[in-house]
Amino acid sequence: MPATSREVSPRSILVLRFGAVGDVVRTLPAVRLLRRTWPEAKIVWAVEPGPGSLLRGCPDIDDFVVLPRREISRSLSHFNPRGLVLAGRFVRELRARRPDLALDFQSSFKSGSAMYLSGAAERWGFRRRDAREEAHWFANHRFALPAASRHRVERAVALARAAGAEDGPREADLGLTREEREKGLAVVERLAGARAAVALAPFSSARQSWKRFPKERWADVAAGLAAAGHAVLIIGGPGEESEARRLCERAGAGVAFTGALPLRGLAAALAACDLFVGGDTGPMHIAWAVGLPVVAVYGPTDPSLNAPYGEGHVVLAPPKPSRRHDADPFPGITAELILSSALEQLRGRALLARRRTTN
Repeated sequence: MPATSREVSPRSILVLRFGAVGDVVRTLPAVRLLRRTWPEAKIVWAVEPGPGSLLRGCPDIDDFVVLPRREISRSLSHFNPRGLVLAGRFVRELRARRPDLALDFQSSFKSGSAMYLSGAAERWGFRRRDAREEAHWFANHRFALPAASRHRVERAVALARAAGAEDGPREADLGLTREEREKGLAVVERLAGARAAVALAPFSSARQSWKRFPKERWADVAAGLAAAGHAVLIIGGPGEESEARRLCERAGAGVAFTGALPLRGLAAALAACDLFVGGDTGPMHIAWAVGLPVVAVYGPTDPSLNAPYGEGHVVLAPPKPSRRHDADPFPGITAELILSSALEQLRGRALLARRRTTN
């Protein structure tokens, strides 16, 4: 697919992808192409506070405009005019960046309207068939997504290329510093020592609880990995601490909770692990972004769209996506299957674990 010819390089590029964490990570390769194509341009990312904290330090981003979505929604739901004040401030900050090129990677009414209100002369989005919530109306350049560009990473890359970005490697660089990596390594060494460290992420957001593989099966997976001599590090965020500790107790020795790490701390800890096992969640996408092999478990979500990106991963999914209200949303996905897949991935990686403690 040839990139659009452009006589004048953009001076300021606005990226619109507010959340969630996994979606933000899957937009990074497209932003890397924008940076490589126009190294002198200022790239500004409009993002929500949580996912935005992961991007701080990313070498491809010059500036942020933070959308306090929850605070705006909470205020407006209580008829508090503060919500309008915050929304107005957000729009003023967008316009102050003076973008001449904006890309709506999120493709929602919220992101599309923000793109329009930014004042960008060139506003790129998807055509109606590929957009959501009538977002295409806010774009003055509408791109027809090729049928082959189903994966979310390739979808974002296709939009960047349509806007003029040159093609290149798909890279997600979080820009972890040496200090961040050392802190992440310290967390893993404290819990794993010289054993292979398996990050196991059994949770999902409460809003998407249907993505959760049954906890009792995760406990069996964790116990099996520990019995094979590996350290299992349970990953959980704020509000998930009690569940994580109960899972550790049920799984037994060799299984420990990392504690609720901030997103960049989580990324650094995952970079020091040997394998990630979990479902279709933000931590899984952070894992492949930092180069960690993944065993991903899918049920009601489609892995052709949402699988860990790149080579060397294992995807366990039903023949076709199940429905979230099925009696068993994970048909055929057993604890034994996950365990055997994880152990196969770990074979030959014990040397990496030992080297982690000697370097």
